[in-house]
Amino acid sequence: MAQIGISEFTFGFGFLSEQTQRHWKDLRVAPVLPSLQQEQHEGWDAQLPLTAADYYYQFKLSDYLERTNAKFITDGTYTAPHYRIALHKRNWNQQHQRLKVHSTKNPNTYYVAPEFYSVGAFNSAFLNKQLLNRSRLIPLGDCKYIADNEQHYITFRSGSPTWTFHSDPETHGTSVTGEHIEGLYRRNQLRVVDEAFAADLFHQAAESARLAISEEKKRKRTRRKAEESEEIYDAHAPPRLASTTRAEGEPKNEDFEDIELLDYDPQRHRQREVLKRTSQVLSVFFGLTLVLVGEGNMT
Repeated sequence: MAQIGISEFTFGFGFLSEQTQRHWKDLRVAPVLPSLQQEQHEGWDAQLPLTAADYYYQFKLSDYLERTNAKFITDGTYTAPHYRIALHKRNWNQQHQRLKVHSTKNPNTYYVAPEFYSVGAFNSAFLNKQLLNRSRLIPLGDCKYIADNEQHYITFRSGSPTWTFHSDPETHGTSVTGEHIEGLYRRNQLRVVDEAFAADLFHQAAESARLAISEEKKRKRTRRKAEESEEIYDAHAPPRLASTTRAEGEPKNEDFEDIELLDYDPQRHRQREVLKRTSQVLSVFFGLTLVLVGEGNMT
C-alpha cells in the first residue's frame, strides 16, 4: 500500500487554487474560506461571480493498493491496482453521518480525493497544473448511510467512473473526474449572488447542522435504550429528518441553545459577513469547504 505523504489541507489547497486559475471562458470559481487569512485581503468578495451555484467539498486522501494480497483484490472486487479512501470512524462514523444529512438538501456535496500516490506525483501535478485532472469527486448523496463503529471505505480505479462503498459492497457507476468538472459546473442553474443568496446559504447550512446534531442525540438515546432492553440497534437505518426550524413564539430547542455559531441573523449583516459565517458553520460542523461557481465579476 502506498500513502501519499501530504495532508488533506495541502491537497485541498492545490485542488481549489488550480480551479481559480483555470480559463473556462465565462466560468469563475470562488472558494469561500473560513480562515482569518481571507479577512486580511479587503475586497476578497469582489472576486465572487455575479451569478453562481454552490458546491461543497470534503477533502480526503487516498491510498494506492497494488499488491495481490490487498483486501479488495483478494475478495474479488478488483483484479488490478486501485485507490481507497478511508472514512473517519470516530464517534460512530459521525463525520460521514453529518455529511449525509447535509447532502439531503445540498446535492452538490462531494468527497474529493486524489488519483496519485506519492509526494513527487503531487508536486509534479501541482506545478504542471494537472492536479485537478488527477482528482475524483464522489457524490455524498449516493453514499450509503452508516452509523456504526466499523471502518468503512470508498474505492475506485483510474479511468473508470465506477466506485464502491464498503464494508458491505455497494457499487455505483457515477462519479466525476477532475478533467470533467467543468461539465459538472455547467449543469446547474445559477442564482444572483446577492444578500438573499447569502442568507439562503446560511439558513441551509445552519438547518443541516441542527438536523445532524438532533439526529446524533436521537441515536444516542436509541442506542442507550436498546442496550438497556437488549434490543438490536440498526446502525444502517437512515434517519428520519424533520425540520428544526423554530416557529415564531415557539420556545428554543435546548439542543441548540449553546451553539453560538448558529445563533445568527443574516438579515442584520452584509453579504460578505454572511458568506464568511456560512463557511465557518460548514467547516466546523461538516469539515466542508464552500465553493461558488458561476459567471460574471463583481468588480
